[in-house]
This record gives sequence, C-alpha cells and structure tokens, in this order.
Amino acid sequence: MLPKVGFCVIYHPFEQNAEKAPTIFENSITLLKSIKNLELIVADKLVKDVDSAILVGNQFKKAEVDIVCVKLVTWSSDDYILDMSSICDIPFIFWTYPHMHAGSMCGGLQFNMVFKELKKECIFVYRDDEQALEKIKTYATCSSLKNNMKSLRFLKIGHRTQGMAEVICDEYSVKEIFGPRIISIGIDKFKEEVNYIADNSASDLWGDVREKVGKISVSESDGIKAIKNYLALKRILKTEHISGVTIECYPDYMGELCLAFSLLADEGIPGACEGDINALILMYILMNLSGSPVHNIDPLYLFEDDNSIIGSHCGSGSFELAKSHQEIELANVRLANRGLCVLFPSKLGKVTMVNLVGRKGTYRMGIIEGEAIKTEMVFPGNPIRVKLPTSINKYLEIVEKFGLGHHWIIAYGNYLKSLEYLASLLKIDIIRFQS
Repeated sequence: MLPKVGFCVIYHPFEQNAEKAPTIFENSITLLKSIKNLELIVADKLVKDVDSAILVGNQFKKAEVDIVCVKLVTWSSDDYILDMSSICDIPFIFWTYPHMHAGSMCGGLQFNMVFKELKKECIFVYRDDEQALEKIKTYATCSSLKNNMKSLRFLKIGHRTQGMAEVICDEYSVKEIFGPRIISIGIDKFKEEVNYIADNSASDLWGDVREKVGKISVSESDGIKAIKNYLALKRILKTEHISGVTIECYPDYMGELCLAFSLLADEGIPGACEGDINALILMYILMNLSGSPVHNIDPLYLFEDDNSIIGSHCGSGSFELAKSHQEIELANVRLANRGLCVLFPSKLGKVTMVNLVGRKGTYRMGIIEGEAIKTEMVFPGNPIRVKLPTSINKYLEIVEKFGLGHHWIIAYGNYLKSLEYLASLLKIDIIRFQS
C-alpha cells in the first residue's frame, strides 16, 4: 500500500521569488523522493494561472492520487487551489518555507483557512526539514489507508456474541464511515469447509508450527484440528477476497480459531475476537500503520503503584508478539479446556493502545501512548502490561466519561499523530489520554 502523492508548485508571477519556481520545484521533488514507500506523481506544469491549475487538477484526478501536495513558491491566489480541488476533491498538503518577502507562509495559512471553512481536509507544513517530510509522509499514508479501506471485504463468522451489545454492528455505518463491506457466513458453513480439509494435508504444517514454540500442552489431534481450521479459513479468505475476519467464538467456539488468527496475523490479515467488527477495523488500521501484528486485549487489572494495566484475550496473538518463541505454549483455551491457543507473555517496548466504539454519529476512538513493561504469565493468553501516561484514576475517569469499550488494540510504536489524521479524514472523534 504505497501512498500516491500528486506534487505541484504554485506561484504568483508578480511576487518576489517567482523566478525561482523551477528550481524550487526540482529541489522539492528531490526531497519527496527521499521519502521511502511513497509513489510520487509530478505535475506537468507549474501552477500560476487558471489554465495550469485545471491542467494539473485533471492530471492528478486521472492518476487517482491519494493526496495533493502543493509547494508555495510565493503567495498566490487561492482561486487556483479551489479550481484544483473542484476537479480533484481529495485532501491537500500546503507546504511552505521560510522567506519573508515571498509570502509563502502567509499564502499557505490562507489556503488552510479557506479549506477549513469549506470543510475540506488539509494540513499545513512549514520548512524543508526531516520533520516536515515525516509530516507529509504520515498524512499521505493516512489518506491512502482511508482510500484503501473503501474496497475491503471483512468476514464475520456467526453472529455477534450474545450478551455483548457493545459489538453490535451497523453495516451501513461501517461502509459509509470506514469503507469495508461485511460478508457473513454461519459457523455451520465454516465447519463444512473444515470437513473438506484432509488430516494429512494439515500434518506437515502442524509439524512446522510445533518447531517454533517452546512447549506443547495439547494432543496431536488438537493440533491437526487447529491447522485444518486455519487451512479452511485461508481458503474462504482467498475465495471471497477477504482482508480481515472475526468470529462469534465465546462461549461455544472458544479456542477453535485462535491459532488460525495467530498465523494469519503474520500474513497481514487481522482476526478479531467475539464478532467485534469495530475491533477488526482497528486491527486492520494499526497493522497497516505499524507494518506488524497487533494485540487484541480485554483490560483485566490495574496496578496503582506504577499506573499500569494488564490486558489479554484467550491467546490468538502472533508469535512475533512474544518476548521469546521459547516462552510460547500451545494449550487448550481457558474455561472450555478445548481447542488450541497460543500462550505467551508479550514483548516490551513503546506502544499505542486504542479502542474504537460506536456507530454513525457516535464513533469515537480512545488513544493511549504507553510502554509495555515486564509481565509474567499472569493470565492464560497473551498478557501485556502497559504503563499508562496518566494516573489510574484519570484513566478510569476518561473511560467512564466517554463510554469507551472493553476491546483494546495495541500496536508497538507511537501512532498518535497518524490516528489523529485518520480520525479527521474519517470524521470521527478521538479521546486522548495524556499526563
């Protein structure tokens, strides 16, 4: 998923510095090309009048860019930006630089104001330094992610978990706000697919999985069954062009797809517990922002001595989330004592912990930047202990005030700014937890 960025410069022939427009254009292209994992579409003309604005707008529209980045050489008329935006109605970046007499900064602020007044998405970037380039990359990535989600198909197996109204899904809202369509099948239909998988086709893969962990506490038949579930699910995902899956696992199907979700995470496919589509959306977002598997947890216990929180689910995390592969145990699921779960204490590091709940008009995203610290196997799943940036009491106050839910997704790294941009693009509210 490479963000596709349309780049142009704009200037006013009357303003000081206008003669440097070609040079600034080339220098800015060089800077943008230094950004990794970005596809650059360069304008065929420098924008200085209505004709060039229309030509460049049509070029970017034809190229289906995710975002337009405009470098201001001088102050310029906002008519031309509005002409471009009328043709290519996507987010804009207004990129300015320090030059007192050229008016680059005041022009960018003017463009920003006009877009905000018209409720068009944009950001303002100042200078040509690494911080500016990182801001451009982050915003472009979020715009690309938003566009990418419009074509997604998510799979829901079974119904939403009974007794858990929090995960009720309004498919119209999901499609309208986030983009994905929800494809549903019954658990019985999934079981039929499993029956088509022969035991011998699963045995070799089960042997490979066994070699990657430190302890096996399940029978050979449990292992083979878990792999058959994984292979059946993979076949459905491929046939139906599915990018993420959730299942009504609790209580009757607990442990059946935990290993499958663990293995699929390393293939870039998120798997959410308990039929929670909002959690699945968030897992997809954070996996794409981080480029890595993520945790899906229930908050379980608070430690007031160091303002930390323990969270876990039954054990469906990627092996790569473990402190060590030698600490991974394959075992039956808790409570039901069946199936196959992947158990381990989680690795350490800076994390972003996020909750998404609601429906159209109420969607809200709680965001915590914290640090995963040492924990033992205090819960039979994938326990992770996160040191919060605020007190336990403050955390509880915010969760209570905004009605945040009990499924939190945790990614390694700091993604607050990315999530702020994405929430703005999606028109949903965010709640920050800060010290």
